[in-house]
Amino acid sequence: MRRDARSDTSAAGTAPHAEPVVITATDVAGSRFVSGTGAAPDPGRQAAVVAQAESTLPMVVQSLYAQRLTSVELRSGAAGDRFFALTDDRGRNLTLRLDAVPLPSGTVARTHVNTTSDQHVVQFSDRMDPRQVGRALSHEVGELLAVRDRATRAAAGDPEVAGIAPNRDDLLARGGLGDTERRLSLTEEDLGRVGELNYLAARMNDATLDASQRTESRGELSALIDHVGLRPLAPAGSDRHAPELQAADIRRDIIDPHLTPAAAGALRELAVPMEQLSAADATELYEFRSRAEHARPLGASVDTPPLPGLRPDGSPLPREELAAAAAQAADRRTRAGAATLDQLRSEIAATGEWPTRQVVVGGGASLVGRDPEALLVDARGRWHLDPGQGIVQSPDQTRDMRASGLGDAHQFAEPTARVPRDAVRLWEDQLAVRGPVVDGTAALVPGQDGHLYTHIRPADGSPELYVKVEGTPTVATGLPPEMVPGVDRRDAVDLPEALDAVRGQLPSGSPAHARLAGEVGAERALQVLREEGVLDGLRSGGGARAALQTLDATARWEQARAAAPGRVFIGDEIAEGRFDARAAGAEGAPKTWLVAGAGGTGVANAEIILEADPEARVTIYGPNLPPALENQVQFTALRERFVSEYGGDGRLTVDIHPDNRVGAVQMSLGPDGKPRFREGRVEAEAYVASLGRTAPMPEALRGLSERTRAGGGQVRGDLMFDRDRQYLGYGVTFEAGGRQHRVEVTGAASQLLPRDVFPRDTQAALTAMAVRQVPSQSGNAAPGFAPVAQQAARLAEARAQGTVERHASVPESWGRPAVAGATPPSTGPANPGPANPVANAARLQSGRGSASPGGGVPGAGTPGPVPRVQRPPRPGR
Repeated sequence: MRRDARSDTSAAGTAPHAEPVVITATDVAGSRFVSGTGAAPDPGRQAAVVAQAESTLPMVVQSLYAQRLTSVELRSGAAGDRFFALTDDRGRNLTLRLDAVPLPSGTVARTHVNTTSDQHVVQFSDRMDPRQVGRALSHEVGELLAVRDRATRAAAGDPEVAGIAPNRDDLLARGGLGDTERRLSLTEEDLGRVGELNYLAARMNDATLDASQRTESRGELSALIDHVGLRPLAPAGSDRHAPELQAADIRRDIIDPHLTPAAAGALRELAVPMEQLSAADATELYEFRSRAEHARPLGASVDTPPLPGLRPDGSPLPREELAAAAAQAADRRTRAGAATLDQLRSEIAATGEWPTRQVVVGGGASLVGRDPEALLVDARGRWHLDPGQGIVQSPDQTRDMRASGLGDAHQFAEPTARVPRDAVRLWEDQLAVRGPVVDGTAALVPGQDGHLYTHIRPADGSPELYVKVEGTPTVATGLPPEMVPGVDRRDAVDLPEALDAVRGQLPSGSPAHARLAGEVGAERALQVLREEGVLDGLRSGGGARAALQTLDATARWEQARAAAPGRVFIGDEIAEGRFDARAAGAEGAPKTWLVAGAGGTGVANAEIILEADPEARVTIYGPNLPPALENQVQFTALRERFVSEYGGDGRLTVDIHPDNRVGAVQMSLGPDGKPRFREGRVEAEAYVASLGRTAPMPEALRGLSERTRAGGGQVRGDLMFDRDRQYLGYGVTFEAGGRQHRVEVTGAASQLLPRDVFPRDTQAALTAMAVRQVPSQSGNAAPGFAPVAQQAARLAEARAQGTVERHASVPESWGRPAVAGATPPSTGPANPGPANPVANAARLQSGRGSASPGGGVPGAGTPGPVPRVQRPPRPGR
């Protein structure tokens, strides 16, 4: 239900601020396409959709899926969230949450299927007509069951699915069937379509509905039959009629075992050539086809490059060839990077000027949206450095990533296994060489001629160079750095903020103010304040309390790092392999590790350490576990391997308690003279801080930001959305000396807004939006690999269409939880009664519910000014 071809004609070209369009089934030409604009729906629409869904789901289950789901019950969680608890025909329990959120055009609903935790989420478009919820649920539940079934069969070693990527060629789609055997099997999307056929047939024959409602459902069913290729479109006597009729008959034979008796009878009557329909049905179908004739033909697609992960001949790469293919792709990227540098330097030598290019800084999953004409400068960070098994999601949890153009994770792993690291590297490296690429770091700097330049430091150690920026550069440098333990998380989360705050409390001409300028460490800053006799006054005054807390904590961190080299780490250093795993087995190497922080990075750090040293023991310490962890593949597998309570070898302890608080690092020397680190009852020989992230300007922009402000200029930010209210990233405008430079930030970096540009409430609203857009039950998070790929694809599309909108804040509809006020339905076994509850549910009037309101670029530093005359530096300079 996520990627229907567009068939609507009512809102094409609608202005961004037009009234929202509500699309009903008669508008969608048999597909469930929701057209719309950037305007939010009417107040209460989200709650109305969820209220209708909560009332309808038990009835859809009872009428269409009673043999598969034996019970369904609406419950409330500890936090007041509502979800359905269900039991399948194997006695397994699952949960299903319902929400209504802004979804992309062409999407009425989508399901986040999590076959690891069996917690699932259906999201409906908040622009849909609530009366269409029943049809949407009939599809989503059918698709959900299909995904679960396939995962179960693969885990059992079923040779029809184990080791094989799912069939992606929908059978129920217009067009020929081709001659491949896989084309003649039903996909998960197909089985969702069958659910719709069954639903509409039930309504069409429901005597409790009035005649107009039955007629409407009959028309919807006839349109859907057209859409899924169950009747020929070509007129009788044409050359195409016989092949299309044969294809329709084959489709009908394949879906027949999945149809209800009512649907089978309806198809016998309606799934026939147009000339054989009754006069009324033929008229309805003719009108439907006339409405759709100016739309993009169903099944048509725009030209897109092939997915990465394919052989040169276009065939899927087998799993056993993945490691070799990843190594080949890495080598090809290295050679492409060298060739790009040669090209740039030859232009410099020929013209005496810096080359001009569109520029993208940073890669990762955002590469899927990169303009192939743009110069990519990327350090091959994160997943090229991570020594772990792979990303923390499974192919089932990233099954929609393929639609973004990144890759098909099922190609390289079983449905509930982890997506392997080599697959991620392969995809990224193959995408990187689709245009010019340089392996290295970059910083954007203003030139003395008023233009913006990219200062490139190649990773191969060759001479640095500049590139003149054409257009608006893009930065996708991944998550910002993690914070030091003990800092003030609200007002001074990192050292630069603390130093700025302290300088703000000192007279601008004072010696202390001058001595704190430039690159100053925390310990040195405190020493300067003591020497100048102002430290005690700052502590007693209270105006610099937060800044001094951060300086104190950072100074203790610096001291611990100096006193215990190789034993004190920020989590990213472990996650990127920037610790000596070989020393883990050496005599005197730490055997006990304390990981402060129980988030995703902390769990990944623990896994890496445990795998690097078979003798290591790790304790994860923190006040709580983020909800997403219980839904990810990595954490559940990690507990089973290493936590004794879950049957593991006991080398991992997870110390979680609400009273656990992590302050500044506590180091002491043990009886043997070696360092010891302590948090609560836990003592260890090595310490890893994984406590969350700071929110500075991306490193590639920091020098530009500092120079702009030092020159009396302004730095302004805005949030970027498309017309469907999908977040694309943020923009930063640097204005000084009568000139403006705009940079756009996307990917994981865009989820944490620079604190010196955006107000706190904007970040809070963005975080709330991210939690709704990518719910924790999915096993994903907004800065994660698959969501970043989808964001990048949407950004590329919006740029191509010229529909990127700039907002000062998050649209209200993202911050309004869809908490329905409907009375919970009756619970108990799902035994269908004599009346048709699906039709009755769809007939309910809604609207009475209450409407409650990714690859990093390490520090590039600040380069010197671009030469006034734009010429390459002389050799040796």
